[in-house]
This record gives sequence, C-alpha cells and structure tokens, in this order.
Amino acid sequence: MASTSTSTIETLDFSGLDPLDRDRTLLEKFDALAPGATLVLKTARPAQDLLETLQRERKGQFEWTPAGNASGPDGIEVFRRDAASGSGRGIFEALAWDHDRLDALDVDAFASLEAGDVPGARATFAAFARGLERHIRFEEEILFPSVEARAGFSPQAGPTAVMRADHVEIRACLTGITTTLDGGGAGATGIRARLASILSGHNMKEEQILYPLADRVLGPVEADALVGSIQRLH
Repeated sequence: MASTSTSTIETLDFSGLDPLDRDRTLLEKFDALAPGATLVLKTARPAQDLLETLQRERKGQFEWTPAGNASGPDGIEVFRRDAASGSGRGIFEALAWDHDRLDALDVDAFASLEAGDVPGARATFAAFARGLERHIRFEEEILFPSVEARAGFSPQAGPTAVMRADHVEIRACLTGITTTLDGGGAGATGIRARLASILSGHNMKEEQILYPLADRVLGPVEADALVGSIQRLH
C-alpha cells in the first residue's frame, strides 16, 4: 500500500498570477518537490486549471486532494509521487493510497478530541468526512459502473452491491459523528467505533478483491484512463 507520509509542505498562492506565470511557477515548484512532499495551492479561481496543467505536463507523478480549511475554498493539496512523468496508474495503487490518507485524518481528528481540542477535532474530522465522501463518489460514479460493465455484474448483485450497502452505513456514521462534534463531542467515540468496524472490513474487501478485480478486467490502459477520470472529480 502506498505511503501517505510527507517530507515537506509548501503553500503557493496563485491568485494574482496570469496563466503563463502560473503554469511556469507550478511546474517549477512541483519539479523541485521530493517524492512524498506536498504543495498546498491557493487560488482565487477554480483549481481545475492547475489540475489540468499537472495532468497534461506531469501525468502519473501526482495525487491531489481538496486542501484543509486554511487554504480557502479552492485550495488543493498536491502530493509528489515517486514516478516518472507519463507513468501509468492502477486502481489498487491510487485508491489504496486514498484509504491510507483518510485513515491518518481520522486518527488525527480523534487524537485532538482526546486531548480536549474539540475545534481541532471538528476541523480535521470535517476534512476526513469530505475526503471519504469524495472517495465514495469515485467509486459509485466512476469505478463501479466500469467494473460492472466489464465483468457483467448487476449493480444489485456481486461485490459492488456489497460496497454500496456499506457506503450507506458509512455515510450515516459520518453524519452522526459530525453532529456529535458540533455539540461538543460527547458520544463521538462510540459512533467512531462503529465506523471503524465497517471501514476495516470494507477497505479490506476493496483492496483484496474489488480493486485487483478492477485492474484485471479493465487492463492497464483503461485502468490508467479511469484513474485520470478519478483525478478530475472534485
């Protein structure tokens, strides 16, 4: 499974740059990153332009996620992968990486709660919940339909049906934890235990069964294109 650790984090504000300066600065800063390091990109405009530049010029070398509260509504975090430009991607590697990233946010949120930092717990859990909802959208809007079409599964049967049922419970837990944190945090750890139980089995089934199946039935070219589609989903 891919590591989510980062060696450095740098923030860049592109709000006042014209497109040429923006793209040149972005690529220079990205190329200077060590594998595992992170750029936080702030922009007054939608971040799609920045992502399109990276997808065009540094395909296969990055992951990205919406940034935390400190980076503004259109901020994104770009993570440098240890890969050559143009490298192909597989479903397992890309989505297992996101599992690890989300797990780390969950741990941080509840460490803050245990330390008595309810606002910090609330902010970090909000980032976790946004990221997990986005991950679920990856699967339900892009991955599952592609696997079902290739493997001949019905959406109401087979492994994708099991994953969709899990998603219903996961979303209910996210709502419950968010509500309890908004009220001061009492009861959040109990709902988190339920969520952890669901996610443990859910992620294992995806990483051991569904993602390898997806890579196998799609093949490397189609799997790489699907990861590109996932990267374009906000």
